[in-house]
Amino acid sequence: MASFHTWLEVLSYIKALFEAITLGADIQQQYEKHRTERDTIAEAERVSLAFSTYSEKEVQAILDRLKACRDRFITEGSGAGRRKCLCSVFKDVIDGNGGKLPHIDDWENIYGQLNCTTK
Repeated sequence: MASFHTWLEVLSYIKALFEAITLGADIQQQYEKHRTERDTIAEAERVSLAFSTYSEKEVQAILDRLKACRDRFITEGSGAGRRKCLCSVFKDVIDGNGGKLPHIDDWENIYGQLNCTTK
């Protein structure tokens, strides 16, 4: 079972990366904001219990991919590349979850807004 802390990191990075893509927001500032906000903390607690079949290694792998996207965003700065990177993380999550995006936080909305299904 993946820890609350690792899920909190994943949820915070997804939100921060999404805001960097759509709003041009600073990734680190958004990450810090989401990591301490009540809604994200509550969702991380819920997800760590509801998705207990995800191992710590699996969720850490997602987190590592998100951090790689963050690093890529910083060095490349490409809007299309940013979207593609986050969509590829979602695709891997979907593939690992039997073809469905798990009902976690605002992931379905983020996935749709980024048009991940069409690219």
